[in-house]
Amino acid sequence: MQALTCTARPVCARWVRTGQAMMLAVALAGLAGCGRGGDSAGVRAPSRSGEVWELDRAAGRPDMPGAVLAYVNGLHLIVVDGNDIYAGMTPLKAEARSDGGRAIRLANGLEAVLTLDGPERMQLKFSSGESIGLRKKAEVK
Repeated sequence: MQALTCTARPVCARWVRTGQAMMLAVALAGLAGCGRGGDSAGVRAPSRSGEVWELDRAAGRPDMPGAVLAYVNGLHLIVVDGNDIYAGMTPLKAEARSDGGRAIRLANGLEAVLTLDGPERMQLKFSSGESIGLRKKAEVK
């Protein structure tokens, strides 16, 4: 019994050191990746809560390609704060259109146009032809 304990200790110690080294490597890799989000130094939070718009869950099957594109591009939930539009904490550059809509140039080359469709509804139309309705999310107090 004593001999088993003596040979097991170095093996256990080696496993502990290996585990600690792996945890340290993961932590350092995580810290090294922080703040590398492009223009992250210039990103600011919305000045106020803004209006939150989300995909209209009542959309039918024909609107699903537009919903998939919205999710892939991070536009399934947006915050409109005056002239600023945010997808999460990512500010989007929107150009005003003559029809009252706002055009957003996406990283994948597509353009998305937001147009009001009433006080509680908005349309999100992609340059590839897909579209999906957005609805204003009720404020939580």
